[in-house]
Amino acid sequence: MKTFAVIDAGSNAIRLQVATVEQPGSYRIIEQERRPVRLGHKVFETGKLDKVSRTEALDTLRKFKAVADRHNCAAIRAVATSALREASDAAFFIQQSAEIDVTLEVLPEEEEARLIGIGIMSGVKFDLPMGLFMDIGGGSVEVAIGNRAKMLNLFSIPLGAVRLTERYLSKDPPSEKEIVALRRKARKLLGPVAKRVLREKFSMAFGSGGTITTLADADARFTGDSHLESLYVLRKARLKSLYNLLISQPSKQADTIIGDTKRADILVAGAMVLLTMMNRFDLDYLFVSRRGLRDGLMVDLLSKSYPKYSGTWTEEATRTESLEGIGAKYNFNKTHCEQVSRLGLILFEQLRDLHKLPGKFADLLHAAAMLHDIGLFVGYPKHHKHTYYLIKSSGAELFETAELDMIANIARYHRKAHPTHRHIPFSRLSPFQQDVVLKLSAILRLADALDFDHQSKIKDISCKLRSSKKLAIHLTGKGDLTRDIEYALEKSELMNEVYDLNVRFN
Repeated sequence: MKTFAVIDAGSNAIRLQVATVEQPGSYRIIEQERRPVRLGHKVFETGKLDKVSRTEALDTLRKFKAVADRHNCAAIRAVATSALREASDAAFFIQQSAEIDVTLEVLPEEEEARLIGIGIMSGVKFDLPMGLFMDIGGGSVEVAIGNRAKMLNLFSIPLGAVRLTERYLSKDPPSEKEIVALRRKARKLLGPVAKRVLREKFSMAFGSGGTITTLADADARFTGDSHLESLYVLRKARLKSLYNLLISQPSKQADTIIGDTKRADILVAGAMVLLTMMNRFDLDYLFVSRRGLRDGLMVDLLSKSYPKYSGTWTEEATRTESLEGIGAKYNFNKTHCEQVSRLGLILFEQLRDLHKLPGKFADLLHAAAMLHDIGLFVGYPKHHKHTYYLIKSSGAELFETAELDMIANIARYHRKAHPTHRHIPFSRLSPFQQDVVLKLSAILRLADALDFDHQSKIKDISCKLRSSKKLAIHLTGKGDLTRDIEYALEKSELMNEVYDLNVRFN
């Protein structure tokens, strides 16, 4: 077993991460820490490091190096970002760091964007065709478009929250004139980047970094949602409301809004930049990740430390979450999902002679039924696709990776398009897994249709194969079931296609 450490000396904080590796491809974080040292304080105005910030930074680097030494790390990588890229006395600070045995590397702009994208991707547990990754730091904003294989279209824009606050916001709360000037600057610098971003077909947009996660946490305080374990959905409309609240009162009162006084003074600028990015990039919402540069540094360090291993590096799971816990996190309709699961399992049992699947696959159907609608948390349009992503990024470690792949695909196909090799996640399944997904998604689609109004009217189902091509389904329930049957007939197309049947209700 080997241990590795990375240190991210950012413009607004310095972060440490220590991880162990027992075998290539998997690592376990054993320690991580963040110190709110603002290395970028005054740099973007004076061109030099602030004396107090420099002293605090060196002290933090010394302590983080001691932590790494205590773990007998095989390799340590320490990097700095925009503050040292622009400080005229950066060389002297790097020399001081070397004197305390910390070799500090100043990241080029595009390399920082690439590593942030890699860091966010390290927490994405599904195959993402193409993603948009954004991070608001103290001195700059990094944007990347890419996937697990490669990060493309890397941008670094001088719109960091510390930089903008010190340059544009002198009043507390900020004046309308200051806000107008800040907005104009953000729109101007993001314009060229937006033209390039909008030409790319990305499936999801992600935000990371302390500013964005603090805004997400503030939103969560009002909604009651959790942002601790998996991707949090931050909506533009809610961000705008939060921003309007922040600019309406002094920063000293921000702790009642955000619960983080360490960032209160720079959060107005950060919220303005994020809102402008979402407007410019045509985003109604984004997924907020707690991963970022520090995580990208670790994955990059491990990849270079194990050059013979060419696979994906993943962090070992630290907790297991129940299906009900995952559903509750995304405000699922528990009664409806339990009804869909119950009906689906009845169909699974009565159609054994047709699907010929072992009984253990009933567990996958149950899981898909319980989680099939969690994508509604993001929004109704394309919620089946969001369901797939949320399941894959969940903490449902009670299933093997291959099982979770099937569950996510089964749930994804509870509506809209049928499974097809044109869809990358489905095409990457083995032929047997594809067969399972086809058979169980057909059942799930029918079970979901039989509770289309979420009234749990269907009490029992009786299936009878009248001939090799006809399946008669009899429903028992309360009230008039005419609408239920009509909707189920519409949604039985996949069942007819997969099982080569003609489904009828009586």
